[in-house]
Amino acid sequence: MKKIIFIICLAMVGLSAQAQRNQNRQRNNAATPSREVKSTEEVYTQRAEQYVEQWDLAPETGAKFIELYLEWQNNRMNILDKYGMDQKAGADVNFKKLTEEEAEKMLAEDFERLEQQAEIDKQYYAKFKEIITPAHAAQAIVQQRNRAAGMMSMFRNMGGGGGMRGMMMF
Repeated sequence: MKKIIFIICLAMVGLSAQAQRNQNRQRNNAATPSREVKSTEEVYTQRAEQYVEQWDLAPETGAKFIELYLEWQNNRMNILDKYGMDQKAGADVNFKKLTEEEAEKMLAEDFERLEQQAEIDKQYYAKFKEIITPAHAAQAIVQQRNRAAGMMSMFRNMGGGGGMRGMMMF
């Protein structure tokens, strides 16, 4: 009889602990906003607004910078759309089976894309310097280039050969 009472008490303690964990989980889920998917433009707008705040720009200067920053990002993305998404850029290429001609073509396209992006970055660096300091302009451009390089390496290193088409994060 004592064993039965002990087992019932143990079961009640276990159920109580489980109920407490479920309540905590529900409370945490209610307190944590769900991750919403942002459009590319929303991400770039948010990034530009962070720069404006970080650099403590005047409202008028900040608005000009945000507009120019979005224009720059759209121009960069047009190159990525034209070359990055259509071109494998190493994302799901089997380099062991790559012919010499295919390797030459892939690299030529990649070099062209990088040159075009660099040219756009140079153009917008000059435009940015008209409204913000050269140091701030350099920060925005260098950080964007580093972010883009990091994302490309992440996609290239993904397993399964899905590449960029396998992870539509943008």
